[in-house]
Amino acid sequence: MMYSPAKAADKAGVSRKTIMNSIISLDLPAHRNNQNFWMIRPTDLANWIREREKNRPQTRGQNASVTQHLDNSTQHELDTLRAQLEITFVTRRLEVAERDNEKLKREVKELKAELKESRDKMDQVWREVTNKLLFTSRHYTRQEPFLLTQDMRISIGNGDITNIFLD
Repeated sequence: MMYSPAKAADKAGVSRKTIMNSIISLDLPAHRNNQNFWMIRPTDLANWIREREKNRPQTRGQNASVTQHLDNSTQHELDTLRAQLEITFVTRRLEVAERDNEKLKREVKELKAELKESRDKMDQVWREVTNKLLFTSRHYTRQEPFLLTQDMRISIGNGDITNIFLD
């Protein structure tokens, strides 16, 4: 929030002419906006008020409550501006986080679809392998008993076992 010279004069408890004289003498920083009006930052006004109070000799009880009130209201406005700025930053960070979250959700959805497709393909491959194994085992039947060859015979002290499956 920026102050016009009239609003700054109200806040500082001085006349608009005093504010304009301070702007012209460069004691009070101000700049012109797009409509060529003078605008004063709250921090610059608060600093100007403090400097003015330091340089002016105080008479007993003069403007003490007004200065305290101005300091409190200016500090309150600064705190409000700071809070609004922080809310803006947090809101922007939240928007970015939400966009990132949506992007990650889409990626997870795509990965789940790819995983399902891979599982379906693996299931199909296993079905084919199982079917081939079943087909192979069904069509082959042994016609005669299994006989040991000479190199498969076992020698046990008393005699030779010619076929361990028959004896």
